[in-house]
Amino acid sequence: MTTPLADYAKFAGRRIAIVEHMQNHPFVLGLHQAREHGLEVWLLTGDRAWYTHGHDWDSHPLAAAVDRVIDVDTTDLEAVLSVVTDGNGAPLVDGLTSFSDYHTVLAAQAARRLGLPGPDPAAVETANVKDRLRVALGDVPFNIPHMLVGSREQLDEAARRLGFPMIAKPPAEAISYGVRRVDDMDQLVEAWQELSGLRHSLRGQPRSGDVLLETYVEGVEVSVETMTVDGHTHVFGVTSKDLFGDPAYIECGHTFPVPLSDDERDQLYSVVRRTLEAIGYDRGPCHTEVRRTESGWRIIEANPRTPSSCMTMLVTDVTGRSPILDAWLLAIGSVPPIEPVVHTGGAAVRMIYPQRRGVLQRVDGVEAASAVPGVQVLLHVEKGDHLLQRMDNSACVGFTYCNGPDRLEAQALADKAAAYLDFVVEEDEPNKSSEADGADGAEKL
Repeated sequence: MTTPLADYAKFAGRRIAIVEHMQNHPFVLGLHQAREHGLEVWLLTGDRAWYTHGHDWDSHPLAAAVDRVIDVDTTDLEAVLSVVTDGNGAPLVDGLTSFSDYHTVLAAQAARRLGLPGPDPAAVETANVKDRLRVALGDVPFNIPHMLVGSREQLDEAARRLGFPMIAKPPAEAISYGVRRVDDMDQLVEAWQELSGLRHSLRGQPRSGDVLLETYVEGVEVSVETMTVDGHTHVFGVTSKDLFGDPAYIECGHTFPVPLSDDERDQLYSVVRRTLEAIGYDRGPCHTEVRRTESGWRIIEANPRTPSSCMTMLVTDVTGRSPILDAWLLAIGSVPPIEPVVHTGGAAVRMIYPQRRGVLQRVDGVEAASAVPGVQVLLHVEKGDHLLQRMDNSACVGFTYCNGPDRLEAQALADKAAAYLDFVVEEDEPNKSSEADGADGAEKL
């Protein structure tokens, strides 16, 4: 990942509080880059063990990437406010934000209470709670028919209204956790029984057990990376979203930028901007997932944060703008000079998943993978970690990343590097592996 071309000198002498944080390489790198430009960073966390998974905090990459760590209940608004204000209630920071899906609402609420820059908390919550997004979009053609189900007795009505196939998902989760395609009533009942039992998020917040059902829409999925400033949404570009497919929808790779005709691009950007306007999202980054169907673009999700899975690296290397740093500029009250966005070359990332579950012993092939021209191998597991085989992105163990002359060559090189990697594990006993699944959860959120 190259150093962003833009000058982020406005960070000098400013302080930001971040409520929890993503762990992947680009987010840690972003912290270092911001601090190199003079930004002081406070990390607010409710549980350091969530990041370390039994390892020592002082050796964790985040420990060296922030100026101060504050242990506080990050699900409690008043507790968060208490650690970022002085005795008179005045803010001790110039900005407060979060890229964690589970904390973006609280961060927006805290910023609003302190009079700091930030998005409307109601807009963030509407985006995060997926059935509320559907309701907010109403009868626009790019919405998807849906039904929020709170009891087993509603499944027959849902089948009549939506038909098969449909998508079943928790109304408020991340990393594709719990997302299922169901093709008949038996699968719908099975999905309901599983998902209605989820009474806590992957970060421990209470959940109702409701299940969101949506009509399945066939098509190619992309994401649109944006930054909204004072109600105007700037577009960095369009990212491919490669999926493993049915029955779950786990991301396995991305390329940037996706070439589109002028008409397709204009229609897509209009759909995204209209979505963000509909929910009142007026300030900050967003990662909006959209499918191109025979009847036009359809909104899948709008995530009011920067994208994960190294997608910020794709954007930075191709545009020279860092969505992470631009979002922090907004959070401290500065306006990043986003437009015009110029694309140079292409980039690709491949997400690596273990072929076997168990305790990691070693990773073979790293030297060969790293020798592939233009490729970085970015692993976030180490010996002794439990590797999962789950139907969501928490099982990802690392990435192969390539910045090249175009997106297709970059993708070929990232794929070539990924093929060299082999994760050698000692298989868990059945009871231990299930315990590991529960403990490791969404380790990268």
